Amino acid sequence: MSFAKLVPFLHFVLLPFIVYFVFTKNPLPALILLVISVVSDVVGKTIRRHDVSFLHPFSDKIMVLTLLLVFMLQGLFSAVILGIFVFRDIIIGSIRMLAARDDVVIRGELYGKTITILQFILVFLALGEESFPLLANPFHLVLQLFTLSAVVLGIISIIHYSYVYAKRLRTRRQLGRVVEQEKMVILANKRSGGYKDKYRRYLLDIFAKRRNAAVHFLSDENMFKGMEKKIGAAKNIIIAGGDGTFEAALNYKPFHNKSLGFFPLGAGNSFYSYFYKGKRFEYLRSRFKFREVLLDVLELKWDQGKQETLFLSAGVDAEVVKLIKNKKRHSFSDYFAAGAKAAFGPRLQYNMECSVDGKKHQWNNCVNIIIGKVPYIGFGIRSLLGKSKEDDGYVSGMACVNTHAPIFNKTLRLWGMFLTQLGLAKAPLISLRGKVFIIKSRKEFPLQAGGDFVGYAKHIQVKVKRKQKVLMI
Repeated sequence: MSFAKLVPFLHFVLLPFIVYFVFTKNPLPALILLVISVVSDVVGKTIRRHDVSFLHPFSDKIMVLTLLLVFMLQGLFSAVILGIFVFRDIIIGSIRMLAARDDVVIRGELYGKTITILQFILVFLALGEESFPLLANPFHLVLQLFTLSAVVLGIISIIHYSYVYAKRLRTRRQLGRVVEQEKMVILANKRSGGYKDKYRRYLLDIFAKRRNAAVHFLSDENMFKGMEKKIGAAKNIIIAGGDGTFEAALNYKPFHNKSLGFFPLGAGNSFYSYFYKGKRFEYLRSRFKFREVLLDVLELKWDQGKQETLFLSAGVDAEVVKLIKNKKRHSFSDYFAAGAKAAFGPRLQYNMECSVDGKKHQWNNCVNIIIGKVPYIGFGIRSLLGKSKEDDGYVSGMACVNTHAPIFNKTLRLWGMFLTQLGLAKAPLISLRGKVFIIKSRKEFPLQAGGDFVGYAKHIQVKVKRKQKVLMI
């Protein structure tokens, strides 16, 4: 293990000793250990570059807040100020999560880094005040100044995040032309997991009535067989089903010249969080207007064939889809059961070579790779990479790479999913963007396209194949 990856563990080893010396009124040894910790962190962050550790972004925060808590218990630091720091972190995390859900990009990492540095200075000043009694007054005065600076910056960051989120939510760019009273047809899949939900069927009925759209149910055997006659001259087609149903519509050539929309009747509904910007299902009862835009459709080529898709995953996520027992009509509980089975099953690790527009990445323990035009987990990928056009010809990607022992793989995947919801590009996540993705591995890895498991592969290629008109809000 490299020195860069050892640094967070060094923090956690030294922290109990620092706490012990503070509680036993030995501030000087605590100050020396803290200096060693900070110097090692600076050196580690300087030399690590791509040798990332998922503990790095949070070891600093854990250490500084723990020490401030100890000082508070010792009567050396204000409980109110510590509460403000914790409250600030909770509020900023909540705003980030809402922004990621609503496709709003907020750049404010500098606030967090600066506040953490100021908090470390507070810890040093508090230890210095106890270590050198003769200089207690100057230390105390400077401590008050830095405390005020940290509090003011924390409040400013909350105001800034809130203002930027609200402003960009109001002024979010409207895409495409508005679809007014044009004829619309709904194709519904009874086999989708959400169709078993009475309330979801009620929403579908309200949705159809408010748009004066006929509902036709898909065939159990050949999904879209005979639908061309029922659709007639209608240009707008709403696919009521799960992610897999919508992907099947993408691959159905007679629909290539239509405008495709989506109504959530599946268990996962990654597409709903994209086409409806994370709105709740109750939103479907409102009389909103669709906008027609062009969206890049990807072509996935692998060892056993090729197909068109809007997102795919290689690794642990695909293994979960494979383990779902009820393939034709599954629910969230089926997803949860399959996820638990994968989490407690055999270790999954893949040595992958990922090439993006010719630039190669070699990962010795890659847990999962998501590639797509439509974000797979809410708006995680889009928030991390910034705003991109739906038809710019580029593909977004996110790799979850574990630089530690494989035993952490499943836990890190869950942690990575949480980070994407906060819009944070931190280890173990690696952001990718390009026009052509090529992934190779000596060991076969599970592969998922849309909502379906498609098999195993050792080599895949992903690029933009064509453009499809879709209906969004």
